[in-house]
Amino acid sequence: MLLASEVKRIALEAGADLVGIASAESMNNVPGYSATELLPGAKSYIVMAKRALNGFVMSGKGRNLTWGMTYLNYKMNEICYEVTKYIEDRGSVALPSFFVYQTFVGPNSEHFNAILDTKWFSYIIAGAQAGVGEVGMNGLLLTPEYGPKVRLTAVITDAVLEPDAKTKGDLCPGVSCNLCAEACPVGAISESGTDKPKCHGYNDAHQEVLGYSYCGMCIRACPAGKR
Repeated sequence: MLLASEVKRIALEAGADLVGIASAESMNNVPGYSATELLPGAKSYIVMAKRALNGFVMSGKGRNLTWGMTYLNYKMNEICYEVTKYIEDRGSVALPSFFVYQTFVGPNSEHFNAILDTKWFSYIIAGAQAGVGEVGMNGLLLTPEYGPKVRLTAVITDAVLEPDAKTKGDLCPGVSCNLCAEACPVGAISESGTDKPKCHGYNDAHQEVLGYSYCGMCIRACPAGKR
C-alpha cells in the first residue's frame, strides 16, 4: 500500500519545499481539467511547491525575476518526474502534470488570448484543495510559509492517498490590504478578480521589446508568508 507520508518524503527529497495531497474528486467542479479527465480512475493528486528566492523576487519584474522563475519551472518538472516514477515503480498509475513552456505572441496578434482560453489543470486551485495554501485576491496561491513566492506542479494518481486538511483561509484580507492591486502596473487586480488578458498583455509586450518577461509586482507586494 502506497503511503502519503512516503510520497511526501520523496517529493521533499527531490527538492520540493511544500507538499499537499487531495482527493481527485475535489477538482470535479472547478475551472479547467479535473483530475479524472486527465487520468481516468484517478483517486488522488499531489501538489508540490518550491519557493522563489527573495533575491530575484525583490526586483518585482524584469530579467532577474524571469531567470529565477524559469529555473523554478524546470526544477518543478524534475520534482514532478521523480514523484511520478516513485509511484509508478510501486505499482500504481501516475500522471505528471508538467509545466508547459510558455510561448509569447504579440498583444495585437490574432491569437493573443488563445493561451488564456486553453484548458489547464489549475495548480493554484489544486494547491488550495490540497492544503498547500489558499487563493489570494491576486489570483495566486498564498502559502503560510512563503506567501505567493512559490512555483507549483502536480502529480495525479490512481493510488488512494490520505488527503491533507485545507488551510485556515485567513492569509489574504482582500481590499482591506489591497497592496497587490496597488502594485499592479496595469490595474489588473481588483476585488472582483484578476483581469488575465490585461496581465498577460503587459508581460508579452515586454517580451517583444526586451526578449524576456515576467512581472511579479503583486508577488513582491504581498505581505503573506513568514519569509
